[in-house]
Amino acid sequence: MARMIPASGPREFYAASKEGDLYDSLSRLSDDYIVVHSFSVISTQGRRFKEREGDFVVFHKDLGLLCIEAKAGVPSYRDGDWYYRNGTLMPHGGPFKQAESFGYSLRDAMVERGLSELLDRCKFTHGVWFCSLSRHAFDHVSLPLESSTRLMLFADDLVNPEPAIRRIFSLFKPEKRTRLSNAEVEQILDKVICPTFAIVPTGRDAVAVARAHFASLLDSQKRILDFMEDQRTAVISGSAGTGKTLIAIEKARRLSERGERVLFLCYNRMLMESVRLRCKDYAGVDTYTVAALACKLCGSSEPVYDELVFRLMEYEERGDFPYGHIVVDEGQDFGVDALAEASVLDQLKQMATDSENGSFYLFYDKNQLIQGSKVPQIIEDADCKMTLYINCRNTTNIAKSAARSLGDGYKQVAKTLGDPGITPSIVVTTNRAMQIQFVNDCISRFHALGAKSIVILTCKAERSSVFARNCHEAKGNLYWPGTKVPLFSCRRFKGLEADGIILVDVQSDVWNSQGRYAAGPGLLYYTGASRARLCLGIVCDMDDDDVLQVLEKLGISTKRSPKKRLAHELNAVMV
Repeated sequence: MARMIPASGPREFYAASKEGDLYDSLSRLSDDYIVVHSFSVISTQGRRFKEREGDFVVFHKDLGLLCIEAKAGVPSYRDGDWYYRNGTLMPHGGPFKQAESFGYSLRDAMVERGLSELLDRCKFTHGVWFCSLSRHAFDHVSLPLESSTRLMLFADDLVNPEPAIRRIFSLFKPEKRTRLSNAEVEQILDKVICPTFAIVPTGRDAVAVARAHFASLLDSQKRILDFMEDQRTAVISGSAGTGKTLIAIEKARRLSERGERVLFLCYNRMLMESVRLRCKDYAGVDTYTVAALACKLCGSSEPVYDELVFRLMEYEERGDFPYGHIVVDEGQDFGVDALAEASVLDQLKQMATDSENGSFYLFYDKNQLIQGSKVPQIIEDADCKMTLYINCRNTTNIAKSAARSLGDGYKQVAKTLGDPGITPSIVVTTNRAMQIQFVNDCISRFHALGAKSIVILTCKAERSSVFARNCHEAKGNLYWPGTKVPLFSCRRFKGLEADGIILVDVQSDVWNSQGRYAAGPGLLYYTGASRARLCLGIVCDMDDDDVLQVLEKLGISTKRSPKKRLAHELNAVMV
C-alpha cells in the first residue's frame, strides 16, 4: 500500500471532481510510492507571492516525481482553450499546461530549499487523469499538440493505476534515469514532499509571549481609571504586579492633560526616580519621596515630618498650595512611626479634598509592608476602596513563587494573564562557590532568553550581603563583576521591576525575623521575587536545619528531602 499524505484521508475537495476515488485508487499502489493529495507550493521569491496547486503528486525513488491533474466529467476543446462540460473555461491554459506548470513549481521549490543538485538525478513528469472517461473515448479525437493519450490516465486505470504511471515516467527523457540515494530521498521528503516538525517552545519564546501580554492596560485597570473620574478620593489595593504604579501614573497623566497640577508621592527614592522619568513629558506632574518633599518645603537637609505638616497647614491657610491633586504610590510604606504620628497623609488628603475639584488617590499592597510596622490608619478608614485582581507583571510561575512564600493562606495567587512563563530556578546550599556559579549561570541564561534588564536583589541591606564583596562599585551602586547587573536590596528596589531577578541571601530569618520594624514572615521574599517580570532565580543560603525551620513556618511538616520540598513549595526547579 502506498504511503498517502495526508494519511487520514483526502483533503477537502468537490465531490464532482472524484478526487476521493483517485485517492483510493492511488492508495493501492505498492509501498514504494508516496502520494500527496492537493499539494500546494508557495513562493515568495522576488518579494512576490505565487501559489501553485497540484491535485496529486506521485513520488517513487527509482522513477521520480509525477504531477497529476485530475479532471472529472467530459471536457471539450475549441479555439485553443479547454472547457468543462458546462461550457466554463478551464483555468491556467487547461489541464496539461496546469500539470506541467506545477511540475516547474516543484523544481523551483527544490532549488529554493537547497536541493538543486538533485534535479539532474530526479525525473519530473506530468499527466492528466480523465477519471470519468475510458481510453476508447479518445480513439477518434484530434488532441492539441500540448497533450497526448500517452500522458493520460483514464477510468480504466482506477482499479490498477501503476502501469499507466510507469508508462508516463518512461516517456520523459527515456535516456535519463532517476538515481537517488536513500539519504537524498529523505532530503526530498523532509524538505519538499512532506516536512515533519514538532516545535518545542523555547525559553526565549516564552519571554517574547509574556512581554507581549504585558504591553497594555487591562480592561479591569481601565475600569478603575474610569471609576476614579467620578471619585475624588479612593484607596486602591492590589498584590504585587497588578499594575498599581501603572494606574497611578496614568491617572497623573490624565490630570496633566487637563492642565491640572499633580503631586506624585512615594517613599522609595529609586521608585521616585523611575516615576519621575516616566512622567517627564507630563506638564504639571511633580514627583517626590515624602522625605524629599519635607526637606524642600522645610528648607532642611533631613526630613522633619512635624515641621512638614506645619508648612502644609500654612499653605492651606493661604490657599496657595500649588497642587490640586495628590497621588500616593506604595502607601503601605507611609506607616512608619514618624509619618504616622505627624499625620502627614491625613493633612495631604485634607488639603486635596478642600481644594475645588481636588482629588486624593492612594495605592498600596499590605503584603509589601517591609518599611513600617503597620498599615497607615488612613487606609483602614477609607470610605472608597477598590482592588486590583489581575497580575499584569509576572508570569504565572513567578507569581506563584512569590505568593507561596507567604504560606498556606496565600497559595491562591492573583489571577494572571494566563502565560505560564519559565519556572523559576533555585539553588539551596551554603556553599558560596556554588551560589556564585548559580548567579553567573542565571545572568547568562537570562540574557540568552532575551531579558533586557537583570537585577540581583538581596534580602539584606546591600552592604551586608555576602555577595557585596564580589561586586564592584560605580557611582555609589554595586555591580556584579564583569557585568552591568546591579545589586540592590529588596527594600530599595520595591515598587520597581526588571525582566530578570536573581534573589539572593534568602535565609531562614526571612521567615523568622524579629523586631518591630522587621518584615513579616516571607514578605522580603515576596517583595523581591514579585519584581521579576519574566525570569527568576533564587539563592537560598540554608542548610537542612534552616530549611526545616522555614518549612515549619510555611505549615509543612516533613523530614524527607527538605530542600526539594522547599523548592516545590516555592514553585521552583532545583539546580
